[in-house]
Amino acid sequence: MKTIKGIILLLAFYGIGTMASQWLHIPLPGNLLGMLLLTLALITGVVKLDWVEEASHLLIRHMMLFFVPILVGVASYLQTVAQNPLPLILAMVLGPAFVMIVSGKVIQWYLDRKREKTAAPTPAEAERRSLDA
Repeated sequence: MKTIKGIILLLAFYGIGTMASQWLHIPLPGNLLGMLLLTLALITGVVKLDWVEEASHLLIRHMMLFFVPILVGVASYLQTVAQNPLPLILAMVLGPAFVMIVSGKVIQWYLDRKREKTAAPTPAEAERRSLDA
């Protein structure tokens, strides 16, 4: 029963995001807006993680089933794919590579800043602090 309630809650956020995207003319897909609203609700505590955890694990476990309709849809365009393979291959290789590189650089920058804040003071700084005291 808890899983069903969690799925209903996830679907509610999806629906709210979709409606908000259409009605407010927000240039974001409704499913993304729904995920952002769900994230905000989880952070603020309006929605407890326990309410959606089982449902999300179930959906993630069976995620491959959700890709079957997409693959069937692509199969109907095989002739177009065969005529233009280079742009598709470039998009499939360069797109994820770009995302991985940018994500890695952002994480490195974040971790470097975090290390700088927690690093021990240099000897000159330590001496200056002792003189100030």
